[in-house]
Amino acid sequence: MTGSGHPHLSTPNPTEAMAQEQLLSELTTQFQHREATANGHARSAWFDFQKRSFERLLEVTFPDRRHEDWKYTPVQKLIGNVPGHAATIQPGLTLAPIDGLDSFVIHIRNGMVDPAEWPAELTAAGIHLRPLVAAFENGSWQSTFGPWMPGPAADAGKAFDLLNAAFHTSAGVLEIPANTVLEKPIECRILHHDDTVSISHPLYFIHAGRNSQVRWIERFEGQAGQPSESAGLINAAGYIHLEANASLTHTRWQNLPARQRLVTRLFVTQQRDSRFISQVFDLGGEAMRHNIDIELEASNTFTSLEGAYIATGRQSVDHQTRINHKVPHGESHEWYKGILDEAGTAAFNGKVYVHPDAQKTNAYQQNDAIVLSPHALMNSKPQLEIYADDVRCSHGATIGQLNEQGMFYLRSRGLDEATARQMLKSAFLAPLVAHIESDALRTYIGQHMGIES
Repeated sequence: MTGSGHPHLSTPNPTEAMAQEQLLSELTTQFQHREATANGHARSAWFDFQKRSFERLLEVTFPDRRHEDWKYTPVQKLIGNVPGHAATIQPGLTLAPIDGLDSFVIHIRNGMVDPAEWPAELTAAGIHLRPLVAAFENGSWQSTFGPWMPGPAADAGKAFDLLNAAFHTSAGVLEIPANTVLEKPIECRILHHDDTVSISHPLYFIHAGRNSQVRWIERFEGQAGQPSESAGLINAAGYIHLEANASLTHTRWQNLPARQRLVTRLFVTQQRDSRFISQVFDLGGEAMRHNIDIELEASNTFTSLEGAYIATGRQSVDHQTRINHKVPHGESHEWYKGILDEAGTAAFNGKVYVHPDAQKTNAYQQNDAIVLSPHALMNSKPQLEIYADDVRCSHGATIGQLNEQGMFYLRSRGLDEATARQMLKSAFLAPLVAHIESDALRTYIGQHMGIES
């Protein structure tokens, strides 16, 4: 389902192929330098995995519009004019705190996470941050996360996953003990700031033990007190595993500088009776691609994926979701809403797979968009693939303009057109913002997105 004022090109562009070739050449030079300066790490299993990931990336290259899952993603906008070198490490980078948000704060600066900055309160609660290089050969890590990392079978659709696996420089592994209930959220401030155009590769792993409850907030914003001119690509990945009866709420807020681009991968596996909620809010940046994959490994799980975004100018926002119902009695909800204006573009491609053994599955999927300009473009493709017969599954999509009756009503009450339009836009996105649990974070995001509380 597509709503727009112009056709979407589907044939590959030679300029895009040339840009990809140039980027891969520059990345090759960078990886060779890393290998030459890796010292003892060059012989470790961790670095060997990175090398295999990069070799696979060279084989598959980056996707183009012929790849079905990337048909509406402007890959050239994501990687164009981005040299292969990593962002410069700058320890002093920081994001301004959110008024009233009481949280455990960790920093990922230009892809680097420093375990020395781990909050003492989390250590006291038994939650530790370990470097991936130390955890990689651990049997527990390998059995939990190893099977889901990009491998030899990865195709061009996993190119950014392979890029992250090959070039991340400081990944963290969080082990949350069983029965741990955190009263405050963990706030992960992810910042990319560099004097030159560069790439950073944030990567983290969260293993939530049985009966644990955690709220995880990711903030992608510009550096506090600095001009918002830093450009480049953030290629971020997170892997989460929920043990039985664990609960994790993941809230991602993105308001990047105008020239920055963002690709995210969130991969979640859920065990029996676990609960996972994802909330994604996009406002800034040049081009965003969000990938969420959910593997439901046991019965009685609950999964909720939500997203709200505003795309103006020439911004691009792309949400790709996949929920894999493998077993009976699983419930999943998806609800994404967006507002597009000027020459903004967006895409939603949601896939729900219901396997033959996944009887009693309850899956709901909805994508709604308002297109305010003849030059804006929305592509929506909610999908259900069902192989079980005793299920309740539905999906839908709407693409339209502002409600004319609502506009007439507000104008008849004396409001000018601009105010009436803003009120209707606010009302459209407000239901998703209202689901944010933290009052301070809900107010902060609502104010930036122009949504009345």
